[in-house]
Amino acid sequence: MTRIIGRMCRTMPFEASAHPLPANDLLPATASDLAVATAEDVTFQAAAPSDIQDLIDTPCRALEVEYKSWRNLDHAEDRAELARDIAALANHGGGFIVFGFDEDTLMPDDTDPFRTNCTAEKVASIVQTYLDPPVGCEVTAPLATTGVVHPVIRVASHGTTPVCIRQDGPVVNDEKLVERAAYYIRKQGPASFGRAIGVPRPQSSRIETPQDWSALIRRCVCRDRDNLLGMLEAAIEGRATTPDTAQRLLAWHRAARAAFLTLVPRSPMAESLVRRHYALSYAFDLIRPETLEHAQFPERLRHTVFEVQTRFRSGWNMFDPPYRRAVQARFMNDPATGDDEADFLETAWLRARNPNETADFWRVSPRGLATIIRAYAEDSPRTDTHSIRPGIYLSPDVLAQEIAELVCHAGALARLFSGVRRVVFRCEWWGLQGRELFDPEARWPHRGPALSDHSVATANVPAARLVQAWPEVVAQLMAPVLRAVEPDIQLGATWVRTQAPRWATTPA
Repeated sequence: MTRIIGRMCRTMPFEASAHPLPANDLLPATASDLAVATAEDVTFQAAAPSDIQDLIDTPCRALEVEYKSWRNLDHAEDRAELARDIAALANHGGGFIVFGFDEDTLMPDDTDPFRTNCTAEKVASIVQTYLDPPVGCEVTAPLATTGVVHPVIRVASHGTTPVCIRQDGPVVNDEKLVERAAYYIRKQGPASFGRAIGVPRPQSSRIETPQDWSALIRRCVCRDRDNLLGMLEAAIEGRATTPDTAQRLLAWHRAARAAFLTLVPRSPMAESLVRRHYALSYAFDLIRPETLEHAQFPERLRHTVFEVQTRFRSGWNMFDPPYRRAVQARFMNDPATGDDEADFLETAWLRARNPNETADFWRVSPRGLATIIRAYAEDSPRTDTHSIRPGIYLSPDVLAQEIAELVCHAGALARLFSGVRRVVFRCEWWGLQGRELFDPEARWPHRGPALSDHSVATANVPAARLVQAWPEVVAQLMAPVLRAVEPDIQLGATWVRTQAPRWATTPA
């Protein structure tokens, strides 16, 4: 019967489980694990990656998606209920909350949507009030094919500790909606008897039994164990990464740039882009060979970007698989990488972006390699009245921010693997000649423009250092570029730390 229900959930138009987030358990399943798989594991088995638009166009029954009718988030009861769902989804590994649907039938609700007033500020206030530790949430408002705006809250996963309720909620029917010090998870609820006859309805429930803790504890351990392994290795031996990883990254890095250059002529900004761009890459030195599941990889990559983007809100986030169909990430092969049997995700914005925007080209491999190639943000047309022209300067703040986002992305992606010893970085810049240091809000020495046109920076770092010591890594990688422009300048980890809070500010 369980198998039949699971098949229904993947074939019925309103009940297909088509919106998976990263798998709940990153540890490989054993035979005993499979033998005791619950109905919930089978019924809500993920089918294929999807985007937020599908959540409202083709509603589904899935543990990682909570559909709600229109609520009023100014009311205490609705705020507490939303906090409970956010906590449960975070403890589930992440998920979505979608407003404007009947909770029994998953049909669009016709109540006025403006009463809900679901904004990022309102959700952040609810999170800060009720949850410990706070959970990252992203609010979007996609338009359904019916023309109705449905607010969607994307909930990030818990970290190394589960999410707990900070304070009691209001009492409804002699019961508190949420209780202080309680932990909530997603569970299979009673079957629905609307359109989805016999299909269990997901719900957010308090942890009541030891078995409820199992998956949550395993995910917490998985998120922490790679850091622990890296710390142990760094303490025992400071050995450099194996030459194989560095050589593998070099081949991958060069192959990515070669592919980028073949596409540049199609860009509206080809003349400038072919001469002035930079490539940022990293590769993992894995404890054992490992390949992430391809079917889940695009959505897991989105989840990684979502985890990082709260710290970097000044532009297009790196490695974010676009929702726009024309430039959606595709799995590709490239013999020039040295491994023609390994496919990877690739996105090229070169043909789809406005010439005034950054042109991104990136590749990410399920085997732990990544490269992004971009035009200089400093070369885009500016609307301000600064005395220096675009295209002839280099901003230390932008340079640090770009490298920092790469380093933090590497740290987040590394947590998807069972064990990463070290991370190897290779960064290259072309088009430096003639540039001077300039920032609108800082004063830098001007001893003349850069004479060299090209700069390379490499580093190999224990994976554990990416958590706390990422400013040191950023300072190390940006140093060769700064020296190419101003030989005497030194911007260390302390300066990087002082800049970091500004990067999280949403641009006007």
